[in-house]
Amino acid sequence: MSKFRIVLDTADVSQIKDAVTTGLVDAVATNPEKVAQSGKSYRQVVEQIRRFFEGPVMLQAVGETAEEICDSARKLNRIDPSLIIKIATNKAGLTAVKILVAEGVTTNATLVFNPAQALMAALLQSASVSVFVGRARMCGYDGIETVRKVRQLFDAFECKNTAIAACSIKDVQQVIDSIIAGAHTVAVPFNVFEAMCEHPLTAGGLAAFMDYHKNITQS
Repeated sequence: MSKFRIVLDTADVSQIKDAVTTGLVDAVATNPEKVAQSGKSYRQVVEQIRRFFEGPVMLQAVGETAEEICDSARKLNRIDPSLIIKIATNKAGLTAVKILVAEGVTTNATLVFNPAQALMAALLQSASVSVFVGRARMCGYDGIETVRKVRQLFDAFECKNTAIAACSIKDVQQVIDSIIAGAHTVAVPFNVFEAMCEHPLTAGGLAAFMDYHKNITQS
């Protein structure tokens, strides 16, 4: 079972470097959209992250057929064999997971919206599955309930080698709800990561303490 608890969901190297300094980031997840927004290649993003972070980095393989997905995954794996390769969870993707796992590639079955998709990936020994929470909610589906059902399925079938990652997280409450629902891992964007570390009342209380501190005689 994966021991990753908090995954930072971004390809922005400056954000990654900032968050990593806290010691709370266990892995970094990217996708084609985030890498494209960075203006860098996959290799450049990985090389820059590796200058200060040795933990797992996730990149997305793409393709319409299992063969195309596997070819994409192998190209990414050649950048860094320790990468976790994300694969969309459809029939072609699941076939690719089966092939790649047999080749020793660590996979993450992503874009999971149906609990059965997660179960299929776990039966193929994918290291993790990514259940989308926020994106599902925007379309009128309950992503938290999906996480809960995935955990129930995994427990029923004793799928002990696949971690459940809740991703597409939009706020701190979704982080909390996902963990309570049974997620082993939460993948959060930088703004949510920062919000997890703060609270307005904490900031207000600290400001008051600082004011009192100034009036204390220093000896």
